[in-house]
Amino acid sequence: MINSEDVLELLKYGERICLECKDSRNEISKSVWETYSAFANTCGGVILLGVEEHMSETDIEKRFTFTDIKNPEARLKEFWNTINSNKVSANILLDDNVGYCQVNGRTVLWIEVPQADYRYKPVYINENPMKGSYKRNHEGDYHCTGEEVKAMLRDASDYGMDGGILDGFTMDDIDLNTLRSYRIEYERHNPDHVWNGKDDKEFLRNLGAYALDRSTKREGLTTAGLLMFGKGLAIRERFDNIRMDYLDQTNLSDGIRRDDTS
Repeated sequence: MINSEDVLELLKYGERICLECKDSRNEISKSVWETYSAFANTCGGVILLGVEEHMSETDIEKRFTFTDIKNPEARLKEFWNTINSNKVSANILLDDNVGYCQVNGRTVLWIEVPQADYRYKPVYINENPMKGSYKRNHEGDYHCTGEEVKAMLRDASDYGMDGGILDGFTMDDIDLNTLRSYRIEYERHNPDHVWNGKDDKEFLRNLGAYALDRSTKREGLTTAGLLMFGKGLAIRERFDNIRMDYLDQTNLSDGIRRDDTS
């Protein structure tokens, strides 16, 4: 919970990576949702509504004025209605994360946004993760790049991109000669490893090439397993635009990275 003393303390150092101020005296500013996304995707922060910043003012004590939130209960209802709609991808707030207090006789509405759990990232707006995901840098909200969004989406998966179970791909899609060659090399480098005594499916499970979802009993090859040990046709069925190169890195001379003659 934030009180008037907390608000004044927050404003001592001006807007920064963890603090954003908005006027919002008559309605919730539309840019609040960009900041919500940015704080959730970065390291969290506090949004103060009913506080106006005067950028031309160098004296920090005069830089902010309290504009007063009109009808704070209505603004709270407006906020909760919006955050629980399809405006944002996830509501990561609890009741105690939002409230209002009196500061110098004016009403300030405060929103404490925690950093989102990796499973909810990216937190985005307007139902579009590529265009509606924001991050916080210094005192501004900026669009996440496509690569940043893709990285968060990968991290959000409990298995990751390589570890997710592929529907319809089973042990029948494994190229056994490839797997046997790998197991021979693995055993040669790890002669006493406990995995050497496992059957093929269990060996692949230990490698992360085959997976079982314990809650649904669904099982099958993972992306990594198919790409590493799969038959050519099965790989092309799943990844129709794939291009594979073979690099022979055995028996190389000094200064030679690979052998392209084979």
